[in-house]
Amino acid sequence: MPISNPWFIRTLAVAGLLLLGACDKKGFEILAPIPAAQLEALGVQSPVQSVHYRDQEGEGLLVLSRNDDQVRDEETNQDVDRVVLSATRYERQADDSFKPHWKIESETTCPGLDLDVGFYTDVSGVSDLDNDGVAEITVASHAFCGGGVDPHELRVELREGEASYAINGQSLIAIEGEEPYGGEREDSPSLHSAPQVLRDHLNEVWNKVLKRPWSEAQPAPADEEEDQ
Repeated sequence: MPISNPWFIRTLAVAGLLLLGACDKKGFEILAPIPAAQLEALGVQSPVQSVHYRDQEGEGLLVLSRNDDQVRDEETNQDVDRVVLSATRYERQADDSFKPHWKIESETTCPGLDLDVGFYTDVSGVSDLDNDGVAEITVASHAFCGGGVDPHELRVELREGEASYAINGQSLIAIEGEEPYGGEREDSPSLHSAPQVLRDHLNEVWNKVLKRPWSEAQPAPADEEEDQ
């Protein structure tokens, strides 16, 4: 029997359009890695980690890189070691190329002392924590210039769309038999109003890196007794 009810026909049409729109809207997914040659074509000199993904905003690429060189210190007029960490988010363009959308960059110089700078790649990456189809990008890094067992400067940042949330501070040093030191933390003002799931994630990442790297070091062996 033919359907002649105009209201029913309009309802079916609207439902069909909504279903079609939902099909066109792609959710979050991790894609196959970008070839090394394509990263070089983007001008990435020393890639540390890359994540190729797609979300509701389109196809994206996160690249973490590190560049080591030396620069002249203006005060001492001597060459000092320098490390520049860069986290860049690229967007796929209509011509199939990638264009930088934003970049997080930090520079550390060190005059002849121990220099330890890098990303924590195990907790950096791309995810969709709130399942809204928009990717969140997490970047965690550390920097140290000195000697002995001293705190590292820590930074954990999360970006979702144009929003940015961060925790800055120092690693916590806890040596048996001594009072812990370091561990200072400062949250960005934006973090206080961030969705709970994002705050929980940043807190979890912070707690994972808080005691690095010294907590991962093997304890020093006890002095052997002198032979009688």
